[in-house]
Amino acid sequence: MNRHLLATVLATAIIAPAFAAPLEPLIDPASIWTKQKEPFMTSAKPLGFEWTSAAQDSARAAVKDMTFHGLPVVETIVRFEGETPQEVTVVLYARGDVGDWTELKFDGLVRTAAETLNKATSAKFLVRGKDPTSAVKADGLLWTTDTARYVLEYSKTKEVKTRGIPFRAEFVRLEILPPEKKQGLLAAAMSGSKTKFSGAAHVKKDTASGDVWIADVPMVDQGQKGYCVVASAERVMRYYGNSVDQQELAQVANTSTSGGTSSTAMFDALKKLSARLKVRVREVEKNDIKDILKLMADYNRAAKKANAPLIPDQGNMIDVGEVYSVMDTSVLKEIRTKNKSDLGRFQRTVQAHIEEGTPLLWTVMLGKIPEKGIPQNAGGHMRLIIGYNLKTEEILYSDSWGAGHELKRMPAADAWTMTTGAMSIEPQ
Repeated sequence: MNRHLLATVLATAIIAPAFAAPLEPLIDPASIWTKQKEPFMTSAKPLGFEWTSAAQDSARAAVKDMTFHGLPVVETIVRFEGETPQEVTVVLYARGDVGDWTELKFDGLVRTAAETLNKATSAKFLVRGKDPTSAVKADGLLWTTDTARYVLEYSKTKEVKTRGIPFRAEFVRLEILPPEKKQGLLAAAMSGSKTKFSGAAHVKKDTASGDVWIADVPMVDQGQKGYCVVASAERVMRYYGNSVDQQELAQVANTSTSGGTSSTAMFDALKKLSARLKVRVREVEKNDIKDILKLMADYNRAAKKANAPLIPDQGNMIDVGEVYSVMDTSVLKEIRTKNKSDLGRFQRTVQAHIEEGTPLLWTVMLGKIPEKGIPQNAGGHMRLIIGYNLKTEEILYSDSWGAGHELKRMPAADAWTMTTGAMSIEPQ
């Protein structure tokens, strides 16, 4: 969006709620970059901030009536490097949180946010244009002050009537960063060359317990959205040092505001993005129609012997969720683990990837294996496999539900029972 469009676009007014939770004092750029974790959280707690994981490398808040200079805020994430903040993300609109907007309302928010930042920074913006490193090449405006850089990024899917593509608002977010440090000639010359990512260097091994795991996969809290797939993908990309986020990935993967993203859609979208994100995407555990039909046949044979509920005839359209919902857990586990070679292959696949420092995006059907303290009790879900233990025959995994879900474990046989697929994202 250029200056002329910003000045002339007609839009509905963006009405801010009462200042119940203003962010400005907390993320004041004059002080935030040197604020230590403990005093930061003391100030942040009343605004609803919580650490996203025990690593305390990011804090998140998504409370009603949070504002930034009068603009309504959906979500705020403060990311740390060491003991001090290095990046603040203020989400002003995200389709997954707010729902669908008209183009008029979306452009109105962008215009209002730009005008607000003009006043707040007393600086003139630069039109950054589309960011080539962004997963969706989001448009952006940049304000630079002595204490911070403000980048307003926004993305929308334009209507193309001839191709039947409707307009869709995607996201509006503000990234607040420390001012750029001046570099000497040698440092500037060297900054263009990046060290190749070494996944093995991130693997931790506890010889006493037998745990082998990737210890530093960042946590991303998907919140109340059905964004487990895109949040998991964001976690892996941030682990590799690529700062995409779940709003960008949701746009690419065509995530709905209510139904989440199918793992197949995400796999296809990530394959399209692989060159831009400099990654390889591989499906390492498939669950295609042949696998589902075989599973159904095997289950019904075993269920007859056990007098357990049978899977009803699905006709021409198989509802995988319905298929799993009627399955008896003990019968399902019996047929999944009867062939020891399949379970062994799954365990070897996990082991090989973890040893290389590569997390696995793991699709599962919740509700078939009892799990305590999880916000979703049934249905399809994606989580990350981040480790294993050969002594105890366990899988170590993590969910994108924030603090308390960073590192969990379950028997490998249970993990294989609930598995519907797995894929890897690997740096090139």
